Amino acid sequence: YRKLLAAGVSAGARTVHGTPHAGDMGFFHAAPEITADTIASIAAFVRDR
Repeated sequence: YRKLLAAGVSAGARTVHGTPHAGDMGFFHAAPEITADTIASIAAFVRDR
């Protein structure tokens, strides 16, 4: 992330506390609101470019 920013590349970082690595996407059946937030973050990043 920091290297991308240093190179002038548009980048964003998001952490989802309380989930394992990629848990926000892997456990969509158990926590759909977390998955929805992640998808919304990705869409906002693309839209704002």
